[in-house]
Amino acid sequence: MAAVLRGKPAQHGREPSRSQGWGWRRIIGQLGGPEGSLRRPVIFLLAASALASWASPAFLRPSNLGALVVSSSFLVVATVGESFVILAGSIDLGVESVLASAGMFAGWLTVLHGMGGTAAVLITLAAALALGTLIGWLVSYVHIPSFIVTLGTYWGMRGVALLLHGGAYISPDSHTPPRNFGFEGLSGNIFGLSDLAIIAIGIVLAAQILVSFTPLGLRLRAVGSNETSARRVGVKAGAIKVGVFAASALLAAVAGITITAWQGAIYPLTAQGYSLEAIAAVILGGIPFTGGRGTIVGAALGALLIGVINDVIVLLGLPSLYEYVFVAVVLVVAGLQARGGESVK
Repeated sequence: MAAVLRGKPAQHGREPSRSQGWGWRRIIGQLGGPEGSLRRPVIFLLAASALASWASPAFLRPSNLGALVVSSSFLVVATVGESFVILAGSIDLGVESVLASAGMFAGWLTVLHGMGGTAAVLITLAAALALGTLIGWLVSYVHIPSFIVTLGTYWGMRGVALLLHGGAYISPDSHTPPRNFGFEGLSGNIFGLSDLAIIAIGIVLAAQILVSFTPLGLRLRAVGSNETSARRVGVKAGAIKVGVFAASALLAAVAGITITAWQGAIYPLTAQGYSLEAIAAVILGGIPFTGGRGTIVGAALGALLIGVINDVIVLLGLPSLYEYVFVAVVLVVAGLQARGGESVK
């Protein structure tokens, strides 16, 4: 198996070794080394921002930029989970349904059944973690393709979201007398900074550290690079895949809970299109569809790029359907730019 990062052959029977050090060369290597380059997502984001400011001067207003970061934070969090899955060589199509059902479940517990906000959040996250673990087990040990399993998740959890309140949305007014969610504080501010943005940035940085500076991250990329070879050198590929699907479901639930706090309501069809947007963000961010390399930060920038596209569409007063056209164009450009450096497994 080609050792991740170094491009050197690993010795048979030995597990990939820990990456060396936290030096500047190691950190700067994230910008252009074998792990994946940030140059492409940064260039795309800067180009999109420049075009956005040219198309609408209102884009660069501090109030708009602040709102853009907050509204993009949910997709960023969901994209981190999708990044783990794609890095491992699989795919998760159920992100948006897990997100919506998690928000609905938390609202069902708090508003409709009077449970405290903290307890409801913990139970919702635990349920999402259990669901993701089950999905990973089906993929890893029952050997059902991830596309099929997560397509089932997409439909099944969307159904759960619709059933929880008879297809209706949940807000404090869904109960008489009105009853708050109990976790609205997640959408507050600390020293003028949005809690939602802080949560998203913290998750991105923690995930990047795990992928780049821990043995677990090295094993994850080894599985995505060549699962058969990774198994031969002692990597527990099955456990790794269970872990990435559990993480994806957990982070989708975090996004669902935070978007509920931000909106002050949750709808069964919340986050429609997020699954494909998260996948698009991962690819735009430089993680190849075949997995094995790339950066979480790059994927997060890809999600922010999609947020910029959505923001410009709103500022220009265009129908929201234009978003899909613009994202498709950017994806094709990204694919053309990357085709020389990526191999297909």
